[in-house]
Amino acid sequence: MSVVRVKAYISDAKVHMFGFTTDTKPITGVNIGERFWETDTGDIYSWSGSAWLLEVGARGEDFMLDVARGRVPGMATLVIRGHNPSQSSASGFVDVAEGGNLVYLSTAEIMDIVSTSENDTADGTGARTVLIDGIDQAFEVKTEVVTLNGITDVPTVNTYCRINTMVVLTAGSSGWNEGNITCTADVGGSIQSELDATESISQNSHYTVPLGKTLHVMKLEFNAAKLTAGTAPIVEFKGYARPGGSSRAWIQFFDKRLDTARQNELDVPLPFPTSSTQLSAKSDFRFRTDTDQNSTEVRTRMYGILIAD
Repeated sequence: MSVVRVKAYISDAKVHMFGFTTDTKPITGVNIGERFWETDTGDIYSWSGSAWLLEVGARGEDFMLDVARGRVPGMATLVIRGHNPSQSSASGFVDVAEGGNLVYLSTAEIMDIVSTSENDTADGTGARTVLIDGIDQAFEVKTEVVTLNGITDVPTVNTYCRINTMVVLTAGSSGWNEGNITCTADVGGSIQSELDATESISQNSHYTVPLGKTLHVMKLEFNAAKLTAGTAPIVEFKGYARPGGSSRAWIQFFDKRLDTARQNELDVPLPFPTSSTQLSAKSDFRFRTDTDQNSTEVRTRMYGILIAD
C-alpha cells in the first residue's frame, strides 16, 4: 500500500494521510500540523516541520469517528449485512441473502418493489416508503424513494444493474415493514434484493463498488446457529470478489469455518488493507456459506471505508 492523502478539515490538520508502518512518510510538501495515520497500529503522527512525532493519546479510532460523522470529504464508512434465515445441508454453498442466490444483471432494468403485506402502503400501519440504493449501467450510484402499494408492484423510475441496499424510510404505527419487501428485475424476473419483515433494512451480503470509489475492508463478522433441536452445525464461510466487474472471474479472498458447538460467532479484524481486501470500482462482492445441518441460520457483516479515487 502506498501513502494516501485525504483532504479534510479536522482539528488543526488540513490534510490527513494514511498508510502502513512500513510506508515511508513524506518529508517534502508537508505542512506543519498535518497528520499521518498508521492503519496497522492505529497511531497518529503529526509533522513538526522537521520530523513526524507520535501524538500522545491519538489513535486511529479518532479518525474513524470523523469518517463516520461525515467530516472527511471523499470517505464514508460502510456496513454490508447478510442473513440467511434457514439454510439446509443439501443446498451446498449459497449466498448469505434473504432473497436467495443473486442473478447478476448484464443490462440495467426497471425494478418492481412489492410487499407480502397489504399494510406496507402509503397510509398503512407498516412500511410506507423505501429508499433504493443501487448502481446503473455505467456503475454510477442511483438512489430513489419508492412509495409502497402493499401487494401491488411499484416500478422504479431509474434502471439498475445492481441493488446494494433497501432501507425503510417511513412507516406507520408498527414502526417497520410488516411483510417481506422484494426488489425484482422487471424483465429478467430475478430478485435483486429482499428486506424481510420487521427488519427495515436489506441483508443480502452482496455489494458492488460504484464508479470512482475504492472499498477498503476493515472487519468481518460471522454468526451461525441451529434453529431447531439437533446437532450443532459446522458452517463454512467464503468471501468472493470479482475485481472490475462481470467480465472478470470470481476470486475467493477468505475462507473461515465455524463450529457452533464451540462458538457461534467469529470476528476477524483487518487492521490494514491488502490487495485481497481492497476492492476497486465496479468490483462485485458476496458472502457464501455451506452447512452440515438443516435449519441453520447464518449472519454476516463486513465493515469498510469507501474512498473516492
